Amino acid sequence: MAEASRDDDMISSKVVIDYPDFTKLPDDVREKFKTLPTKVNFFRMVGHSPGAFVPVIDLTNAIFRDLTISDYHKEMLVLLVAAHEDVAYEWEQHVTIAQAAGVRPDQFIAIAEGRPEDAHAFKDDERVLLRFGRSILEKGKAPGVLFKHALTHFSVQELSDAVIVVGYYRMVSNYLQTFDVDIDAQRDGNWIKG
Repeated sequence: MAEASRDDDMISSKVVIDYPDFTKLPDDVREKFKTLPTKVNFFRMVGHSPGAFVPVIDLTNAIFRDLTISDYHKEMLVLLVAAHEDVAYEWEQHVTIAQAAGVRPDQFIAIAEGRPEDAHAFKDDERVLLRFGRSILEKGKAPGVLFKHALTHFSVQELSDAVIVVGYYRMVSNYLQTFDVDIDAQRDGNWIKG
């Protein structure tokens, strides 16, 4: 059997990018990385963008700690993005986080199967929020009527937070898939506020 040539590697769809050496990155990046309680592979890979590393970590922290939308609703949106984009890393990373926030197994399954309208799995406000998130993913926005319907259940601030969550996790999905980042799922859901 012939050995794979270097040319074969150029036509393979598998991407293998080593994580950066943080000891060679700027001081602010090294310090921010050092202070992370959980150094997940996504954060490690983002070290390849040292100019964006600190702001990405700060945005991640804001999404986990400072939004007004509940952790429960936020995690439903994260799972919606992971299912829509078919990103195993994002889904697996949020299994325990979403469970700690109160997402039930039947809701995981309904989201994974593309059933956000399932009245047995979701209450009316949850179905509206999932439609809102799905519309952003599919159309780039929530049309006016849907937005107004969502406002009967959520504040403007919560819906603003929802758009940020969907946009952030879509960007994360693109990054994870492009760099083929290895899964290192959370086991304790300890990123929940508090």
